[in-house]
Amino acid sequence: MAKERTVPESVDLPVICPFCGREFDYTMYPVIKIPGDNRLKKQLLNKDLYFPTCPYCREQFKVKPNCVYFDARKAEMFIVTDASDKKIEEMVKTGDILPEDVRSPEDIPPFIGSLFRRRIVRDVDAFREKILLSDCSYDDRIMELVKLALSRLLQKDSGQHVYRIFLDQASGNMLTFAAVLGMRPPFENVEVRTEASIYTKYKNKYLHRIGDPREDRYIFTDQKWAEESGLLSGEDEGYIMPMK
Repeated sequence: MAKERTVPESVDLPVICPFCGREFDYTMYPVIKIPGDNRLKKQLLNKDLYFPTCPYCREQFKVKPNCVYFDARKAEMFIVTDASDKKIEEMVKTGDILPEDVRSPEDIPPFIGSLFRRRIVRDVDAFREKILLSDCSYDDRIMELVKLALSRLLQKDSGQHVYRIFLDQASGNMLTFAAVLGMRPPFENVEVRTEASIYTKYKNKYLHRIGDPREDRYIFTDQKWAEESGLLSGEDEGYIMPMK
C-alpha cells in the first residue's frame, strides 16, 4: 500500500501566455488528494492554482492541467484531462491503480465504478466547478439542468448564443454564474445570478428521475448531458439577473 502523502508532488512545466506570447515555468500538481492537500484545494477554489499571472505582462489566464482530484471521505474523483473521451472513459470504468501513480494523462487512474462518483472534464473552469459543487453538497446533474435553463433564458434575453456557463460562486442565498456569449471570438463575458432556491426546486422536481450519481453514464456530466437528457422539455422556471 502506498504511504500517505503529506506534501503534494509537483512538476514544473512550460506555459505560454496567450496575451504576450512569453513562456515561463508553472507548477502543476498531477494529484490533489483530500484529506491532505486541502491547501491546493483552497488555492484552486480561489483561482490561485491553474490561473497563473504572467510574470512579464501581469495578465491572468487559465492553463490546461492534467489533474486528478480525489476525495476519499466523499468517495469521489474528478479528472481534468485532454486525453480522448473513449480512452479515458474506459480507464475510469475498470482497473485498480492508486491516485499516487498518476504522472500523465496515460496514467490517469481507473476506479471501481460502484464505489466512486467519477467525473471527467476538459478545462479548469469545469474542474473547479465540480469541486465547488461538491463542497456545497450540490448534485452536479441537477446544477447542469439549472444552467441549461438559465442559458435559455439568457439567450432569449440577450439575443446571443450562450457558448459556456459555469458556477463561479455560491454564497448566502445566491448562485453566481459566469457565462460566455457568442458563437466565436471575440466573446462577451457576463455574470449571471439567481436565487439558490432555484436549485432546490429543480432537485425536488428532477432528482427522482435520474439514477445513482456513481453510474458510468454520468461520467461526462455537462451541458451536453443536460441537453440530451430531455428532462427540461421547455422548462423556463426561475429568473436571472445578468451583470456585465
